[in-house]
Amino acid sequence: MRALTAALSELGLVTMWRSPRDVKLLCAQRFVRLFAYGGSTLILASYLSAVGIPDDWIGLFMTLTLVGDVVISFFLTLFADAMGRRAVLALGSVLMVGSGVVFALCGNYWVLLAAAVFGVISPRYVCFEFGSVAITSR
Repeated sequence: MRALTAALSELGLVTMWRSPRDVKLLCAQRFVRLFAYGGSTLILASYLSAVGIPDDWIGLFMTLTLVGDVVISFFLTLFADAMGRRAVLALGSVLMVGSGVVFALCGNYWVLLAAAVFGVISPRYVCFEFGSVAITSR
């Protein structure tokens, strides 16, 4: 029994169990967003394959999307304090909406790649910034 308690404590589940409801809701929200992102990534890869894009290009697409996410997230968080976090969240939201519109209306690989890179289509940026806004605004 002590080994089980030690394992649960090491995984952070004991702390999670004892945490307030808000922390549990934030973690649940993060889990759902990342699960949905994983599913949408699989759908996106299947879509690109169905359109006739070679597997190598699909891999390049996914890689550059993640690299773009890291670079844009870095710059957005770098200027978050100067611009204000709400303004950065609004900018990130506009980029995400624009990316979604491009994905809905266009089928060109290079245009989709640009939309994916600049559109911050991963949930990482919005989750971390939203979490920090929620925590610091109290």
